[in-house]
Amino acid sequence: MHTYSHHHNMTLSRLKWALILTIIIFGAEFLGGLASQSLSVLSNALHLLSDVGAMGLAYYAARVETNPPTMQLSYGYVRSTILASLINSLILALLALGLIIAGTYRILYPEPVLGTSVIWLGLLALIFNILVTGLLVQGKQHDLNLRAMFWHAAGDAVGSLAVMLSGFFIIWTHWSGFDAVAGIAIGVTLFIPLLRIIRHSVNILMEGTPPEIEPGRIEDALLTLPGVHGVHHLHIWALGSHYNLLSAHVLIDDVSLHEGQKTIAVIARHLQHHFPIHHVTIQLETDCRDEFSEDCHPFSPGTSRGTH
Repeated sequence: MHTYSHHHNMTLSRLKWALILTIIIFGAEFLGGLASQSLSVLSNALHLLSDVGAMGLAYYAARVETNPPTMQLSYGYVRSTILASLINSLILALLALGLIIAGTYRILYPEPVLGTSVIWLGLLALIFNILVTGLLVQGKQHDLNLRAMFWHAAGDAVGSLAVMLSGFFIIWTHWSGFDAVAGIAIGVTLFIPLLRIIRHSVNILMEGTPPEIEPGRIEDALLTLPGVHGVHHLHIWALGSHYNLLSAHVLIDDVSLHEGQKTIAVIARHLQHHFPIHHVTIQLETDCRDEFSEDCHPFSPGTSRGTH
């Protein structure tokens, strides 16, 4: 619990400073983009504005994540970070599409751009973006919300670099279309990691099996334990980006309540030791006949396994 609290406090601190730095970058790029008439700078500034909202939402979600459970929310607010990561990623994906469309239009109908201003604005933004990315990189492996914010910041850094390069090319070739090309590059670069985060977030909210877990392997492992004759209604899902749950019906011999509790303890220890499972709920059964309940029937597409 102490370790989790420490990680959570570090996440809050990183998000807070990332938010402050992003607000500063946005202000500088927005004013500079208006002065230089650069689509790439303004696009990057609008991107940063969405990041300000996204990081504000992520910070709020991280704060309420540790609120205690209630009668209506028995798991508490853990999934607030997953909702935030999904919303943030969807917004950024739409923005990326917008940049691609706007950049294509600008190539067809170019407008004059101040190349020198674009270079300096891109360099200033790049420095700040690197600072923000450095704040978020350490915790992104363990927190999906922080991972979404990391890709926001990484996308900003790539965008700032593209802005700088477009300024150099504009000065070199005197063709302002490079400004639009940079805007398109920003949008394309963001798309792939965002789609992964969206897919992962949706999988968690739909209570799908975490991608790192193979249910078949878990069933096979349970059937090797002493006294376990069958496994059905196996469900594995994630409460958050780093907390997996499992429930299952397990067929055993007709034993005493004390022996049944020992079997449950053995199953829980085995699962938590050999698999990324953090919470286990086991229902023991000594028989599985049609007249008991429909819960005894195998769940499609999985099948009941073992001897019945």
